[in-house]
This record gives sequence, structure tokens and C-alpha cells, in this order.
Amino acid sequence: MWVGLLFAFLGVFGSALPGHFGMRILAYREHLDRKLPFDSGTENGGMPYGWWLMRYGQKQFPQARVLNQFGNLSAIFGWITFLALIAAVFCLIMSKA
Repeated sequence: MWVGLLFAFLGVFGSALPGHFGMRILAYREHLDRKLPFDSGTENGGMPYGWWLMRYGQKQFPQARVLNQFGNLSAIFGWITFLALIAAVFCLIMSKA
């Protein structure tokens, strides 16, 4: 049972991770194109920018509707990825027990 759940959660993880990366890239490009200010440490668009999106930091720019759309999708996919990874690790541990 745990092995089946492990593969199910790895499937969810593998599906949501590209969505998070893709939406993060689109949100970053929109952020750059609109010349909006970045929070410290998020200027390069890497992991800190993804975490900023996952905490819905883009809500401080209500005039940037496209950034909010891409940012919201990136945040949702990011949280799904994070929870699926935790669930997969839990299933892996339980399958070894």
C-alpha cells in the first residue's frame, strides 16, 4: 500500500513541479517587464523568488493582473509540489518500516 501511495505522490510531485517552474518564469518576466520593485534577495528569480510567490508576495501589486495570475498559479503548484514531496517521503519511510 505504501509503495503505491509513494508512486502516486511522486506522480503528483512530478506534475506540479514543472507547472511551478513555468509559472514562476512567466511571473518573473512580467515582474521585469513592468519594472516593479523586487524584495531583497528575489532579484535573480531563483528559489527565493519562488518562495516569495508561494507566500503570495505579488498581492502587493494589484495593478499587475497578469503577474497576480502567474504568481497565484505558481504558488498553488508550489504548495502542491511541497506537500506531495512531504507525502512521498512519509510513504517511503512507512514502506521501509
